[in-house]
Amino acid sequence: APRARRTRPMQALPAMDGGFAPRDAEDGSWASSFASRVADLRSEGVTYEDSASFLRALTKSGILRFTDIRDRPDRFFLAHRLLARHAPEHGPGFWIRFTVQFNLFAGTVVALGGPEHLKQLDAIQDAGQLGCFGLTERLAGVNSGLVVNTTARWDPATETFIINSPDEGSAKNWISQGLCAEKAVCVANLTVGHRRCGPHAFLVDLRDPRDGRLAAGITVGDMGRKTTGNDLDNAWIEFRDVRVPKSALLNRYGDVDAKAGRYVPAVEGARTMDMIGQRLFTGRVAVAQAALTFTRGLFAATRAYSDGKRCTMRGDAGQFLS
Repeated sequence: APRARRTRPMQALPAMDGGFAPRDAEDGSWASSFASRVADLRSEGVTYEDSASFLRALTKSGILRFTDIRDRPDRFFLAHRLLARHAPEHGPGFWIRFTVQFNLFAGTVVALGGPEHLKQLDAIQDAGQLGCFGLTERLAGVNSGLVVNTTARWDPATETFIINSPDEGSAKNWISQGLCAEKAVCVANLTVGHRRCGPHAFLVDLRDPRDGRLAAGITVGDMGRKTTGNDLDNAWIEFRDVRVPKSALLNRYGDVDAKAGRYVPAVEGARTMDMIGQRLFTGRVAVAQAALTFTRGLFAATRAYSDGKRCTMRGDAGQFLS
């Protein structure tokens, strides 16, 4: 007679939020609202333009503010974990696009900008515009982020900065959302007079807000098809004598005194590049938390398959794989 089918109860799965639950009812309600807004996220047959449009709408909704990285970091990280639930099915593309928008781009403006920059950031969000983060350069190699050859020279005659990619190797490379973004945080080595002031961040218009065309002196190119995440655009960006106003410099930690023609640190001993690097740290935290959520989701899908997979042998009614 065939042996009786062996069964065992399925173990309770860990929480799909990566083990970081909302703190209270208000957070739970916000989490439900955010989850419902991203419930229609898709990847199959989705172009990077479609994905960018989805993020524009999510940004414009204001459900997560750009300034929440400072004011509500709990929601900032929870949003990343909630989005990671979709990664096992749809891949990493939109999650990366989201963290570039809210952490690398907006988070850098929040951390390094002054009050006027924060007003600009509010206007960018209300318009549903996209931003990218121009740090990595083509020939930086394993020193990505530590080698910055893009230049920004202060021109006292016009009180503007002139941003240049002096050679092919200094082009910004693998810039996520770079083909679609209207704005960029561009990291460039600042020179004021004869003084080299090190890498600083500038809030730059990549496109003309009137017609969406690339701004004068800016060239972008597609990095090409990838093995995964092709709902995310990755670009190289070159700057050729791009003039930006004095207000483009994110100046919380250092500014240019136009009258004196010199660079003035706002906080002695604080290097702007160190502050820029903090965005890479918050990104690592978000990635680590999201990875837990992704792993739990992957385990749940694998276990569900295993629980329903019958394994049979000759003369055997079959047992389930789990």
